[in-house]
Amino acid sequence: MEPWQIRASVFHPYLIASLDELPDGLRPSVEAALPPGTKLASGLVVPANYRSKTPDAEPEMIPAQALIFTGEGMWHIQAPTVDQPAPAPIYIQPDNIRWIRSSHLLLYGRLEIASAFQGEPVLLDIEFNAVGWRQKDQNWRNLVAQAVGMPPIQAGVMPAPGDRDRALLSETPEKFVDGLFRYGLYTGETLLAATFQPAVWQHHLIAFDEQRTPDTLLALTNASVLILSEEKALVRHSDDLGMLITRIPRQAIVELQVEKGDLTDTVVFSLERGGVADAYRLSLAPDAAQAWLDIWETR
Repeated sequence: MEPWQIRASVFHPYLIASLDELPDGLRPSVEAALPPGTKLASGLVVPANYRSKTPDAEPEMIPAQALIFTGEGMWHIQAPTVDQPAPAPIYIQPDNIRWIRSSHLLLYGRLEIASAFQGEPVLLDIEFNAVGWRQKDQNWRNLVAQAVGMPPIQAGVMPAPGDRDRALLSETPEKFVDGLFRYGLYTGETLLAATFQPAVWQHHLIAFDEQRTPDTLLALTNASVLILSEEKALVRHSDDLGMLITRIPRQAIVELQVEKGDLTDTVVFSLERGGVADAYRLSLAPDAAQAWLDIWETR
């Protein structure tokens, strides 16, 4: 039996309450990375796993990783490989976060965070078995709330759409409504406006049609811009199981512009936080881009 053929549960992320619960191969890296006196609030361990870079390639070992929550921020630390030292640890300071993107596709999960540390850009990128989304605890949710300027979250409270929310989301498929409340509005934010656009396809006479932009929901709250989109489909009739969820703190948005295109326009969010400036770009159908611009200008 090959190493990657062992039972899947071995690769499931799990929570820890003390550094003693870290696997032996990861503990030295974590202890070396944390500043003296750091107190652990909780941690999420992503065990070593195997993943292929392409469909035809043999699986390669991905070292164990951990997200360490301190109550003030979060560390991403990775164990070394046999041939290479561990990469430099990444510290995420909530009030420097420019955007957060999460991927939800069957058993595949991914978390990306664009932040800054001491005026330099920081990008956290961690992949894991999607069981890890259920393992995210109160410390993760409070870090997100802190990033967008919301108060700490009351444990065990999950918001549900009310009549006003349903009215704002009346043109939105239920899948996106559920995703918005499950993965977006748990912070206690108030939904102010939203616009949904169906996927845009470019027709080709002698080849498969090309999807230019997938089904997408843009929602504006009192603290965030939330973008929910499906994974791009290769053919028109697909299950569209995957969902990408991007959160942009309103405090990070300096300017919003729309660049005109042919079949689609590009909404450009100019961002600046923690001494780092960049832009987040989103393709939308022209009518959806204009609807969003109208929402933003009357916010």
